[in-house]
Amino acid sequence: MERSLAGRFGWFFLVASITLTRVDAFVTHQQCRCVATRQQQSHLQPLHSFWRHWIPETDFMQVLEASKDRPVERFSQHKTEKLKSNSAVLSLRATLMMAALWIAILGVLPETGMAVSGGGLDYAGTDISGQNFSNSDYKGKDFTQVIAKGTNFAKSNLQGCRFYKAYLVNADFSDADIRGVSMEDTSMDGASLKNAIAAGSYFSASIVDTATVENADFTDAQFPVKSLPLLCDRPDMKGTNPVTGVNTRDSAMCP
Repeated sequence: MERSLAGRFGWFFLVASITLTRVDAFVTHQQCRCVATRQQQSHLQPLHSFWRHWIPETDFMQVLEASKDRPVERFSQHKTEKLKSNSAVLSLRATLMMAALWIAILGVLPETGMAVSGGGLDYAGTDISGQNFSNSDYKGKDFTQVIAKGTNFAKSNLQGCRFYKAYLVNADFSDADIRGVSMEDTSMDGASLKNAIAAGSYFSASIVDTATVENADFTDAQFPVKSLPLLCDRPDMKGTNPVTGVNTRDSAMCP
């Protein structure tokens, strides 16, 4: 629904922009015609007055209109056509620029993450509490603001997943591959990271509220400055990861 709505708005504004530029071109053309007419009349006014003074029975403008050559009119028409041409070029440029802009926006909108406010990408913004996501491949999926209370992610491939502002209370990540995962601003009370591979992942202060981190691999993982000492003081901050063979305390650079 997010993609469809974005596309509709994008095309609406594109059509509106093209319409406005064409209206602007029309108005500019009409203004050019008015300016040319006023200039013509102002230049010929002295001659017209002189003619009417000496030959009152005739009208200079009518005589001029009836002449074959009509140089003044041709000159004025040439100026008007030139202004009209310049206006059309400017209008075409504006139309092409607006069209290119909105095509670019329409190309970007479907790829942007609108999941935070309504669930547009993958599992973002959904409630998957108590569901079984174990032993599966979810690499690169978006779990932004997901509600996953007691959800089972054990032994799943979650590399590069996004759990930003997710509710992960009592979630099970034991033996899961969570390398490069974003768990910033999450709630991880009672979650299990036992045997998890969390190399290069990003954690918030809630990492200290997890149930266990035993045998986890935290190589190059990022923790809040004040949370790391608390994590290192935990009795379950120990062991060796069964897959990578990395010592848990060493991976987090605990003293």
